[in-house]
Amino acid sequence: MAEKFKLDSVSDDDLLRRLSEILKESRRVEVDLIAHIGEVDRRRLYAIEASVSMFSYCTERLHLSEHEAFLRIAVARAARKHPVLLSMLEDGRLHLSAIAKLAPVLTESNRDELLTQAEHKTKKKILELVAKVAPKPDVAATMRKLPTRREPQKTATPTQLPPDEVAMPNATLDAVATCKAAVVEPLSPSRYGVHFTASAELHEKLERLSDLMPGADLASVIEAAVTLKLERLEAKRFGKAKKPRKSLDEADTSPGSRYISAPVKRFVYERDGGQCTYVGKDGRRCTARRDLEYHHHDPHGRGGDRSADNISLRCTTHNQLQAERDFGEGVMDQYRRSGESVSEPSPVYYVPADGCCDLLGLDQVGLAQERLCLAEAPATATSG
Repeated sequence: MAEKFKLDSVSDDDLLRRLSEILKESRRVEVDLIAHIGEVDRRRLYAIEASVSMFSYCTERLHLSEHEAFLRIAVARAARKHPVLLSMLEDGRLHLSAIAKLAPVLTESNRDELLTQAEHKTKKKILELVAKVAPKPDVAATMRKLPTRREPQKTATPTQLPPDEVAMPNATLDAVATCKAAVVEPLSPSRYGVHFTASAELHEKLERLSDLMPGADLASVIEAAVTLKLERLEAKRFGKAKKPRKSLDEADTSPGSRYISAPVKRFVYERDGGQCTYVGKDGRRCTARRDLEYHHHDPHGRGGDRSADNISLRCTTHNQLQAERDFGEGVMDQYRRSGESVSEPSPVYYVPADGCCDLLGLDQVGLAQERLCLAEAPATATSG
C-alpha cells in the first residue's frame, strides 16, 4: 500500500499534471459530498440514524472534524438557496471558507455581482468583501490590564470545546473564532485543567463563597456550587430529590391528565440514564443528554397513561421524529406553525406501526403536545 504513495520516480511534468487532475477530481467529489450532506440534512435523516443533529451525525458517524463538519454543512445549506455555489466550488472559483463567509450576506439581488468579485479570492479578500457589503461599527478604543506572561508549559495542547451544533444556515466561523470559549486540557485520566474568562461579578461571588468555605481551593468551591445548581435543576426538570415525599407506587398514573408525577419523572430519568433512548436501525443509541423531553409511547390523545412503562426520555429531535411518524409530517408542520392545538377537524391519513390506515382529525394534534415539550407542571424537589 505504501508503494502507491512513493512519487520520487515520477517526472516533474507528470507530477504536476497528475496533481492538477487529482485536484479537479477532489473538487468533484467534494461537491458530491456536500450535495449528499445537504439532502440528508434537508430530509433530517440524521435523526433516523440516532443523531441529534446534522453536525452530530457528521462528527460521530462520518468522523469529520468539527471544522470539516461546520464548513460542509454551512456550504450545503447556502447552496440550497444559491445552487450556483456548488458549480463555483467544483470548478475552483470559490473555496469552502469563501462560501461559508459569504453565505450570511448573499442575497438574490447581490448574488451575481458579489460572487463575481469573490472568484479566486483569498480568505482575507473575502472578508474584505463581506465587510464592504455588511459593514460593522468601529471597534471602541479600550485599555485593559494584561495578565503576567507565563512561560509555556510542556503539556498537551489545550483543546477548545467544539460547538454543539451548526445552528443556522448562515452561521459562520467568526462566531466561534471571536468568542472566548472555555478551554479544557486533560491532565490525567481523572483530572482536567479548565480555563475560562470570568466577569467581575462572578469573581466577587467566588470570593464570597470561598470565605464561607475555609480551606477549600477554587476547584472545590466551583464544584460545590455546580453540584448544588445541578441538584436543583434536576429536581425541577426530572423530579429528582434527596428525600422524595412520594414513591413510584404512590404516583398517579391514570390517563386523565398529561401531568407526569415527580416519582415517575425520577424513575424514568434514572432508568434511562439521563440520555435519549432513541435507537437507530443499526442498534446505536442517541447520545443526546440535553434538551430531553418525556416521550409517551402510547400518546395521551389515544388514552395512554402516565406510568413509567409508557414514558421514556427523548431529545427534541427524536421526540419530533416520532410525532411525525405517528401523526404525519404535514400535521406536525401545521401544529408547529400554529404554535397551538388546531381546532378544526380535518381528516388526515395516519399509518400506525402495524401498517393499517386510520383517520386522525387535526383537532387531536394538540393532544400530542407531550411529544414536543416537557410536562406542563414540572415537579420541584419538595413536591413529591
